[in-house]
Amino acid sequence: MVGVIIFVVASTALLSWSWVRGIDYMKENHPDYKGEDFLDWGDDDVTKTAGRDGWDDNIIHSEGDF
Repeated sequence: MVGVIIFVVASTALLSWSWVRGIDYMKENHPDYKGEDFLDWGDDDVTKTAGRDGWDDNIIHSEGDF
């Protein structure tokens, strides 16, 4: 049981350390990056049809439709 607790604490510490180093790296090497291209929430008028953007929420599907 103690071994599991030590493993969880060590894994969490390693993950936290890596995350902080990644944030520090981005801050030093890419100070102007805002992350706006990650989710592409721009105000452009491009019609997208891939993935969830092409889904029509007004159509109801039931078991008999399949």
